[in-house]
Amino acid sequence: MELLNQAKEDIRHFLSRKEGELLFNERDLQMHLANHLIGTGHYDDVDVEYYVPQKELTNYIWNNELKLDILLRKDDEFLPVELKYKTKRHSKKMKRFNEEMPDVVEVLKNQGAQDLGMYDFWKDVRRVELVCRRFAAVKNGLAVFVTNDKQYLNPCRETSNNYHFCMSEGIHDTNRHWKNPDSSCARSHPDFELERNYNVHWEDNVYEGVEFHYCIVEI
Repeated sequence: MELLNQAKEDIRHFLSRKEGELLFNERDLQMHLANHLIGTGHYDDVDVEYYVPQKELTNYIWNNELKLDILLRKDDEFLPVELKYKTKRHSKKMKRFNEEMPDVVEVLKNQGAQDLGMYDFWKDVRRVELVCRRFAAVKNGLAVFVTNDKQYLNPCRETSNNYHFCMSEGIHDTNRHWKNPDSSCARSHPDFELERNYNVHWEDNVYEGVEFHYCIVEI
């Protein structure tokens, strides 16, 4: 638990920083967060895109290979950190090489498809569960979600196809099934079950005038 608690504290410190800069996409978040974790000196190693062959994981139901966004090591214990960064459109003027650019540019894209964004977050949770089950040196993990799209915080209607993938504040059970098994989402994104209930708690911060929301889920 010491590694888990330290990582959670360090990630929260990064996400709650008052001087935080606006990050453009998920890879930008990944690299800046990894550099921050390296800079703390709390870990023996910080790796990114850590590859785990899917054939090593029992009940792995997805076709894509598993590359953990960030992997932390302290002594003989490892802790995977999976990231999701979902945005809605935001445009502004930018500085590059200490020079103010003359035009307004789109710095955050409008990703939309919140139902699939929610699915991908819980998929991250499930994949980390499977890694913890397979490898004795991995006792816990973290799933981090960062967004400037408030739709992710809203409760889902019980009639919504993605009702069981909701990410609103509170406790969420193990059921990750689409309401309509014949929908295009269900056909391309298979149902699954989690090992236990998880608590989602949202926190807020402002980066360069843009309000963001983030949650850190312990696995």
